[in-house]
Amino acid sequence: MSDQKKETYNAESIKVLEGLEGIRKRPSMYIGSTGKEGLHHLVYEVVDNSVDEALAGFCTKIKVTLNKNGSVTVEDDGRGIPVETHPIYKVPAVQIALTKLHAGGKFDKKSYAISGGLHGVGVSVVNALSKKLIIEVKREGKTYQQEYSRGNPTTKLKIIGNAEGTGTKITFWPDEEIFSTIIFDFKMLETRFREITFLNAGLKIELRDEIKDTKQEFFSTGGLIEFVKWINKSKEVLHKPIYFKREMENGVIEIAIQYNASYQENIFGFVNTINTVEGGTHISGFKTALTRVINDYAKKKELLKNDSFTGDDVREGLTAIVSIKLAEPQFEGQTKTKLGNSEIKGLVDSIVTSALTEFFEENPNTAKRISDKSLEAAKARLAAKKAKDLIRRKNAFSLGGLPGKLADCSDKKSEDTELYLVEGESAGGCFSGDTKIALVDGRNLSFTELVEESKQGKENFCYTIKEDSSIGIEKIENPRITKKDALVIKITLDNDNEIICTPDHKFMLKDGRYKEAKDLKSKDSLMPLNRKISKMGGRITIDGYEMVWDLNKNWIFTHLLSDDYNIKKNIYTIEQGEHKHHIDFNKLNNNPNNIIRLSKENHLILHTENLSKTIHREDVKQKAREAHQNPDYKEKIKKWANQPEIRLALSQNAKKQWEDKNYRGFMKDKFTEFYNSNEKYRKFNNELLNKNQKEYWENPENRKKASEKVKKFFEENPDAKEYLSNLAKEQWKDEALIIWRRQKTREQWTPEFRNQRKESYNKTYYEKTIKLMKFLLEKEGNLNNFDKLRVENKDKSILSLNTFCSRFFNNNFEEMAETIKNYNHKIKKIELLSNKIDVYDIEVPNTHNFALASGVFVHNSAKMARNKEMQAILPLKGKILNVEKANPSKVLSSEEITNMITVIGTGIGEQFDPEKVRYGKVIIMTDADVDGEHIKTLLLTFFFRFMPQLIENGHIFAAMPPLYRIRKGQKDIYVYDDNELKKATAELSVGEGGITRFKGLGEMSSTQLWETTMNPKTRKVKKIYIEDAIEADRIFSMLMGDDVQARKDFIQENAREAQLDI
Repeated sequence: MSDQKKETYNAESIKVLEGLEGIRKRPSMYIGSTGKEGLHHLVYEVVDNSVDEALAGFCTKIKVTLNKNGSVTVEDDGRGIPVETHPIYKVPAVQIALTKLHAGGKFDKKSYAISGGLHGVGVSVVNALSKKLIIEVKREGKTYQQEYSRGNPTTKLKIIGNAEGTGTKITFWPDEEIFSTIIFDFKMLETRFREITFLNAGLKIELRDEIKDTKQEFFSTGGLIEFVKWINKSKEVLHKPIYFKREMENGVIEIAIQYNASYQENIFGFVNTINTVEGGTHISGFKTALTRVINDYAKKKELLKNDSFTGDDVREGLTAIVSIKLAEPQFEGQTKTKLGNSEIKGLVDSIVTSALTEFFEENPNTAKRISDKSLEAAKARLAAKKAKDLIRRKNAFSLGGLPGKLADCSDKKSEDTELYLVEGESAGGCFSGDTKIALVDGRNLSFTELVEESKQGKENFCYTIKEDSSIGIEKIENPRITKKDALVIKITLDNDNEIICTPDHKFMLKDGRYKEAKDLKSKDSLMPLNRKISKMGGRITIDGYEMVWDLNKNWIFTHLLSDDYNIKKNIYTIEQGEHKHHIDFNKLNNNPNNIIRLSKENHLILHTENLSKTIHREDVKQKAREAHQNPDYKEKIKKWANQPEIRLALSQNAKKQWEDKNYRGFMKDKFTEFYNSNEKYRKFNNELLNKNQKEYWENPENRKKASEKVKKFFEENPDAKEYLSNLAKEQWKDEALIIWRRQKTREQWTPEFRNQRKESYNKTYYEKTIKLMKFLLEKEGNLNNFDKLRVENKDKSILSLNTFCSRFFNNNFEEMAETIKNYNHKIKKIELLSNKIDVYDIEVPNTHNFALASGVFVHNSAKMARNKEMQAILPLKGKILNVEKANPSKVLSSEEITNMITVIGTGIGEQFDPEKVRYGKVIIMTDADVDGEHIKTLLLTFFFRFMPQLIENGHIFAAMPPLYRIRKGQKDIYVYDDNELKKATAELSVGEGGITRFKGLGEMSSTQLWETTMNPKTRKVKKIYIEDAIEADRIFSMLMGDDVQARKDFIQENAREAQLDI
């Protein structure tokens, strides 16, 4: 190793971060994050210092202002931070508090008996993470000011004027180099400040937003009693609040309790007014005491016999505020989300046990209601346990314990994977239950029949159009009801078949595109399904087998499609034999699981051994014997064979047979073989040809005809010969032109160019010609006038009938006629039906389309717009159960909810294990309509009530599909709200015709859905977080509870914003 590359590690390698530099290097250690939560934590740190002044009895009012310049001002009427020169550091004390960690008045127990933080730690963090900070202090009749930038003073402390009263005023500008956003949320601050005033009766906080010109004041005289009432105001309460306050060593404990009729527990802990969202020793002590007191009371009153209430039982429907004020709180981390003082658990336990026992003895009616509530919870717990056991047993018999409707991903690393919860699969529509699907086994089954057969474990297969436009087959998965009471329309096809479906279901057009049912027009050509039973004749050598029409202009045996499916799925290999056999000897049952491959010998043996199932069935043989012995039958055959028209038909069939190119080639080869091997015949044939040729040209009439034909042309075109001759001579005198033309021709007319040109021209010729033929066939019933109509159209890309037949069908007029007949299906009529019905759909892997028995192809439920390695999809049946109104046993009996719990993997309640989460992200993906928003809220309610840890750990997200697509030329631009739309349309100068509004995910193609909503590189998703559990609980109770008036008031209040962050 060279000296240049050699690294040293010595005393010089040890770096010391001076001042507040360490905070800027690792900001999340002090404020939790550098996102929205961390940004607002700056405000909380400054306000908490003002609240400490209130706790000490020196502050009554705090003013917080969101300024237009992006800064925040916090002002209080406390004592003001000291400004005198520090005796050791020789700088003003206020500068020490703002520039050094662990410096402040709270280390001196004489200054603050109780405080929420260490004065100078929180504020110094705010100073370090602000690009600019100005502090003003009112003390001793003077106003002092000093400015800072990123933790360093930029001016000295100076007097800027006289002052009345005392207090501290801090204005700071968050550093955009640190934070991902520097925009403050008024509602988030509003929630926090409301809590502070509840916890500090008599303290007033004023919040003003100068940008939006909004102001809110918070003041409470009722304290915790008013707090718990506010949380429960949209719920049915069981009693008046229980409140007690007790002194304890080095502090005070204050508790308010009130039960409601819901099934959720809400315990909120505070230490010196700081919300300890992760709990701590004070919450542990409270829970232990509550469980013991209620159990003791219930047993004493003989409400319980042998069993005991669990902690979950006694906390069901509980709302409790546990607030303690300590002289020396020990928090786990600077963000102060969890109390760590070990001695507090025992103190709180003892105080709550004593106070609550006393209350129960004095208020037996309230105690009885609470005990009854716990008893109901215990019964529900036992019922829920039975439901869980049932689910576990059910999952034990299913594949991997996961729901069949789950389209899982292949990657098993949870941190790399995503689960999409999809509303009714956002599939874009569904069908009535009696709509029939064309099955590969020869049957036409309705959706309701498919659902029943699926429950019985039967596999069914359907016809589908593959990416190359050829026909194939696929397995039908998950037939089910997708929506209840859906609005539907009735479509009548040109073959008089009727289809009832939702207006948004997509039908496949002839060119492979999809179009929603409500938008179909009579001119649209639908992708057709045509089937027939084979009859021996021509190249068809087997009778009674099903065939389907392929877009590549030929009939294909369905069992060959099934054979291809089996080979591609590795069910068997080609090497097993060339012969395909129907296992059940039913020629029409072409399910892949009914097809096997055999060698020729084994196939012959199998049929020989099973003749009793085919032509040797006794009833078939007896019928044949009887028919052949019948004199009438013999006479009919004789007469039939002697009919002139039959003889003529046989003759015509022979001529027609010679029109077959393959047949002519075969006969030519055989004749050539015979001719070359038979010298006698060659001599005879040559003599005959020479004789016939001499006889033809010896006839004066024949020579005259040939001469007159040439003569007539030049008589009608007297100048033709001379003109053509002279023109050619003049053009080709230019040697340079000859060389250039020769070279360019060589360059251009490569074999590849010739093939591409021919393919492109033929595609245009084919489509235009067959469309005109189909039009004429539907109009007149034949093609007799086609060439006349072609001339009238004056379109040279439309071929003549003979040319078209020759080029694309090898002069086979019968095959051409059949192709024209099967070209498409069209719409005759669309009607809106007044009755709403339950609608159904299926899933078709890979191709995502299937054929109805009415003869058209339609789209299916979409699971295709995803990365199968890392993205899983779980479809939900419409709106899930409202867990806010349901008890746990009913919740766990819901199939959709148990499916979610099973798929996510963590369990719920006491069994919740974050290590077992199966996906790094759980993304709620619903339509951007009212129903979609309702479903999203229901899902968020479920996660908040039953899996809050998933939200707290950052696993829950909401997809943000675009609302509009703007098309400018060949480019698509997606926008997500009306403001974006206005801005984009103005910049691009796009009219209304270039704008599409997506009413639901089903209106997007799979490509659009991937690009806009599911591609991690281009999509937008919103992370769901709980900034304040109390406010979240209140909102969910209001939105999903029984209080209609409270919900109405909330909606009216928030209608303008139309957005809710939780």
